[in-house]
Amino acid sequence: MGVKMKGLKIYILILFVAFFLPGCNEKEQKPGKAPGQAGTTETADKGNSKEITGYELVTGDNLTVAAEFAKDLSEENFTKLLQAYQYDEKMKETMASEDTKKTVYFHNAEYGSFKGMKEAYILSRGAYQYVMVPVESSVNNFNYQIAFDGNHNIVGFTYGEYALKEPVQNTIPDGVTESEYIFTSDGFVIPGTFTKPEEGSHFPTVILVQGFGPSDRDESIYENKPFRDIAWELARQGIASYRYDKRSYLYAAQMAEDVTSTIDDEITKDVIAAADMVKNIEGVDPAGIYILGHSLGGYAIPRIAGSLSGAAGYIMMAAPAQHIKDYIIGRFEYLADEDEKVTEEEQKQIDDIKNQVKLLNTPEKIPEKKLIMGAYRDYWIDLADYNPVKTAEEITVPVLVIQGERDYQVTMKQFTMWKNSFQDSDNWTFKSYASLNHFMMQKTGSPDSEEYRIRSQVADEVTQDIVEFIMNR
Repeated sequence: MGVKMKGLKIYILILFVAFFLPGCNEKEQKPGKAPGQAGTTETADKGNSKEITGYELVTGDNLTVAAEFAKDLSEENFTKLLQAYQYDEKMKETMASEDTKKTVYFHNAEYGSFKGMKEAYILSRGAYQYVMVPVESSVNNFNYQIAFDGNHNIVGFTYGEYALKEPVQNTIPDGVTESEYIFTSDGFVIPGTFTKPEEGSHFPTVILVQGFGPSDRDESIYENKPFRDIAWELARQGIASYRYDKRSYLYAAQMAEDVTSTIDDEITKDVIAAADMVKNIEGVDPAGIYILGHSLGGYAIPRIAGSLSGAAGYIMMAAPAQHIKDYIIGRFEYLADEDEKVTEEEQKQIDDIKNQVKLLNTPEKIPEKKLIMGAYRDYWIDLADYNPVKTAEEITVPVLVIQGERDYQVTMKQFTMWKNSFQDSDNWTFKSYASLNHFMMQKTGSPDSEEYRIRSQVADEVTQDIVEFIMNR
């Protein structure tokens, strides 16, 4: 994981694969010691005693470790930084490089002498946890942004705009109630949240299906919770919903070891099991079950529709119409070129993605235990035979396709492919929104990866269109 003299480009680019599929690294990650385990120090024998010449492993939760790590960066304590922290293999190499030292020296000179730290706080996204450490300095205040993987290894850090921890609004709106429900799928126990209006019954109900990669039930990205936004607003307008933690989020280790896993294991089977459970919840209209799929969840909608009987309709939100190999390279090139300069490191990342895409053209030749963009051979063999547009021709119930026009991840090209294929079908409806991004949140200016860090909400016009689609069926 690299650091960069200006901006966040390399940091975000490398982690971005986690946004698509489970198991973000090309090589399997070697598990590190969990916080709380003792570290090894370097020692030198002197007679019958040993002199300690190194540092003990810094232990504790990610917040504790990040705060200590930030302090050592500010104090330029490189010996301790090398010895006292858990890293993944790539980050270990990065921390030992002279370029990293130069970057730290540069930023310390730019921001001035260290004066103190404010309360660290956590932002989560899929398989990664980001700890923000606000730092007060003599020239300019800033935030360290430190990324941890599921094994508590530090996998990246960078510098960002100074931002203190803000209170998060977790208050359920008036007139809305939530309850916890679990279901089982393939032996996996999966918890979720059922949200409904406080009054009434016989509610149409939307099941929310996440996008690429491990994701919690709210589809959290930093401090944003798009699925929770949708659930609360739907309930305010008379529609219930159920959102659940993704299997690859709850059982990441098991999923990562399963070389036979396909998109059906990642998504389809769990949607069907959730629908079977939800239709039996008191107050739910069993004939009014809708499936909303976002990103990869939307890409899977035609396959879900082929296996799920009795759904009242489908909502495809920022849904790719093409195989990931046909558009992923453009997404990485867009990220790398955000500041109109592609560095050597970024070009290496793009070239690596291009090499992986070449393998996806003949997935049966992929070695059995080789990860390609986070998934094994069977996953890609299965998707090679899946044409979502062709499969969607079998859907006879209402379908709503919604798309943010500022979405650089799943672009308007994908929306246009859906529209060109089905705009003459009476059961299909299409809506696009000029100022919305991949998560249906309103922003201005050129779209970039940094806007996901800004707290926002799903636009009211999106939930209103969903409400109208369901109520007018």
